[in-house]
Amino acid sequence: MQPVRVLLLLQRPEAWVNIASVWEAMRHSDSFSPVVWVLPYNYENPSVSAEKLTLMQELLQRDAVPFLEWDESVILHRDQFDAVIFNHPYDRERPEGLWFDHVRALVPVTVYIPYGLVMGGGNKNLRLQYCQPAQLHATAVVARSRYEKTLYQEYCPSGAGHVYVLGLPRFDRLISSTAAPFREDWTSAIKGRKVILWNAHFSFGKSHSQVSNFSTFDLLGPEIFEFAFSRRKDICLLWRPHPGLLPAVVREGLLTADQLPLLREELAQAGLVLDESPSHSGAFAASDALITDVGSFLLEYLVTGKPVLALINPEGEPLNQESKQLVRHFAVASAPGDVSTFLDSVIAGEADVRDLSGALANHLPLLDGRAGERVADFLKRLCQGGASEEAITCIPSPPPYIRKPLRPAALSSGNAELVPPLPPTLAQLVSALKSLREEKVREPKWRKLARRKLNQSRIVFGEAVKGSPRLMACIRSLRGVGKV
Repeated sequence: MQPVRVLLLLQRPEAWVNIASVWEAMRHSDSFSPVVWVLPYNYENPSVSAEKLTLMQELLQRDAVPFLEWDESVILHRDQFDAVIFNHPYDRERPEGLWFDHVRALVPVTVYIPYGLVMGGGNKNLRLQYCQPAQLHATAVVARSRYEKTLYQEYCPSGAGHVYVLGLPRFDRLISSTAAPFREDWTSAIKGRKVILWNAHFSFGKSHSQVSNFSTFDLLGPEIFEFAFSRRKDICLLWRPHPGLLPAVVREGLLTADQLPLLREELAQAGLVLDESPSHSGAFAASDALITDVGSFLLEYLVTGKPVLALINPEGEPLNQESKQLVRHFAVASAPGDVSTFLDSVIAGEADVRDLSGALANHLPLLDGRAGERVADFLKRLCQGGASEEAITCIPSPPPYIRKPLRPAALSSGNAELVPPLPPTLAQLVSALKSLREEKVREPKWRKLARRKLNQSRIVFGEAVKGSPRLMACIRSLRGVGKV
């Protein structure tokens, strides 16, 4: 029997973890012939795509993964592959020749493996996570739990008949990597201090005001920076911003692009660690606790068994049903005082996770490190015409998460010392964030409501465009974006 020819489409270095174990399972099996195509990070943004390509190349070369870099000469042909794996659902960010409907017409089996873990609700987010062409029309969508499948049943217009509970491959590598040694450069920077991992979302700016605003970067960020700086003898802030956050800082005019290298240098000199690496597993392993905006980390960090503080924007988009249940296991903060209380408890070794085993059973039931193998086996059955969810069996074993014992920090005498002012670039960022926060507070409620209604109308129109390849192609042409 001929091996199954599988095309894996990869757009973002941060997304490799989602399909890496599937690739490994296929590479070590005579049943498959897998090929990786590296696509632009965002086809409509060549400069960012070029910057991210270097990270992608380094990542895949490190893992000894052969790949093809897509360019205008690369054309997908009929009968070239038996199956294709999408990990990114947004057609507008891919070359037109690789939009979902075009690929589906040329490849018999299409599989969508979610690039992230859906925690947010709200009109726009639900459309982004359940109503894109790949989510609507893929031969199969991979889910991590029965609970996630019920969300597709509720929010995906196609229902959940094409959704299969196999576990997400991203957790295969995450489980093993959380036990890996700390990065050498981080060990010297951390210097034995308690490590607080801070994950900040990019949706803090005016363009996101009253729509898809999960970020608390302006609401709580200034005080987090100030606390970390004032208590830097006790804790090390390991800041891992969303990849879109620093570009948003520049876009909102809080800093210039030329100031970003200065900010990075100041953070390092102040004993704060900025993590911009493709994989977050190192940050999970090095940290003692997490503070995070609503997003994938709320769920993923469960595998570490360490304390979590969920940062909630009261005026932002709502949580979905699953994340509402999930945050019951965590501390929650919407005000600076709540954040400092949590951080003090971490420093004192008193913070904890509530009912960890229950949270894992409900939200991550298939943590056995073999999701990649299950997806590969399922894909083979799918191509042979005999796949069903019942044919995929899994007996979950206790997750091998790392529960590092909390230890009280060796409290310094810093409280009795004068705290020096923030470094200039960081001080400018903190000041600009406070000004943005105050501007939002002063804005009349009627204007916020009007903006919400306007943004919702834009969302409906935008999603209608993305659901019509011909219309999207026409708009792309009018905007001057090239075609395949």
